[in-house]
Amino acid sequence: MNKKEDLKSTKTPDFLIVGAAKSGTSSLHAYLSKHPDIYMPEKQKELYFWHAKTNPNRSIVEHRGVARVPVILEDYLSYFSDAEDGQITGEACPSYLYYCDHVLDNLKSHHADWKNIKIVIILREPVSRILSQYRFVCKHRLDPDHLDFCASLEAEKSRLNDNKVLPDLFYVDVSMYVKQVDFYINNFNNVYVCLYDDLKENPRKLIADLCGFVGVDAEKLPISDFEIVNGSSGAKRLKYPAIDFLVQKKIKPMLQFLPDKVKKILRMNFEKIVSEPVNISSNSVLELKTKFQSEVSDLENLIKRDLSEWKFDKTD
Repeated sequence: MNKKEDLKSTKTPDFLIVGAAKSGTSSLHAYLSKHPDIYMPEKQKELYFWHAKTNPNRSIVEHRGVARVPVILEDYLSYFSDAEDGQITGEACPSYLYYCDHVLDNLKSHHADWKNIKIVIILREPVSRILSQYRFVCKHRLDPDHLDFCASLEAEKSRLNDNKVLPDLFYVDVSMYVKQVDFYINNFNNVYVCLYDDLKENPRKLIADLCGFVGVDAEKLPISDFEIVNGSSGAKRLKYPAIDFLVQKKIKPMLQFLPDKVKKILRMNFEKIVSEPVNISSNSVLELKTKFQSEVSDLENLIKRDLSEWKFDKTD
């Protein structure tokens, strides 16, 4: 191993918020990074390093760009260079939960005290997470095929083995929490599992508890309002990708000299033509709820939490 990549002189990071995606990791990052004794990367929240370094799925690297996904240790550590003496360091990256095996392998290779890194896992009711994830994908046009919701779920099995497909499109597989959470519990000494429900119901208490878990004084946390960060409201699905592609490549460059106000009006009207509000049928939701019944029960037993509100009540 290259001596420059031999991580024996530092324990960065001290904690990792590993996911799940669309479950509040951005909020936890936003709140904890305000603590004077915590340093979390300011230039970028998700660094992906602990799985991207060895992950055969290169989609995140290609999507974000090599400049924003460090795969060399020195580049990763540079994101923590502004940390002050005495501060503990942390990172939030939801794909660390799903790619837990790569995270472990890379930590073992490059972290001096990997087993004692404090792991924070935040989970969301899986069907709600999937719906939020799909809206996020539509909003940011991450699906190259622009599939509707049912078609996206049907396509997932074939996409799982495609290393060019973003894990954002692995809706069901990413939501199978039991195996992922169990992996972290069995491989690390300090694992804290919380719920998106906790964040919504009493964010101040949750953040105070997390401060205690990572080892800082909760009383030092600045008083501020707590709001959910990085929502996916207002999402629309692209109905006519061919028309959109033509306009973006051929027509848009011709309109660059128009006044901004005119361009904004044209863009809004064009969006109405080529896009439609995300529509997910109640039957699709019901089928997913039923699918996750046993998974939720197994998770209850694993984390010792009552998850009855996550389950499908057949009397409804």
